[in-house]
Amino acid sequence: MNSAKQPAIILYRQLLRECHKFSLYNYRDYFLRRVREEFHQNRNVKDSSKTAELLKRGQENLEIIRRQVIIGNLYTPHQRSICDNHEHSFIASR
Repeated sequence: MNSAKQPAIILYRQLLRECHKFSLYNYRDYFLRRVREEFHQNRNVKDSSKTAELLKRGQENLEIIRRQVIIGNLYTPHQRSICDNHEHSFIASR
């Protein structure tokens, strides 16, 4: 694997892992979609300075998502949404 792509892959996985920590479906789905879209849009960037800038912005966004996960999970309703219930029943039925 190309060593230049390694930090981007690590950041991508960290972002996805952090997004999965949102307890509310809408937030989780929104952030997962945005992370995937952003990485998909910038997958062909070859310029090292642009890549460094994108990685820095990604790290900043990772920290924002981490803070939002903590704040969001403090104030989640006790009742889960129907999307969350369906998602768990689908996983359990596999």
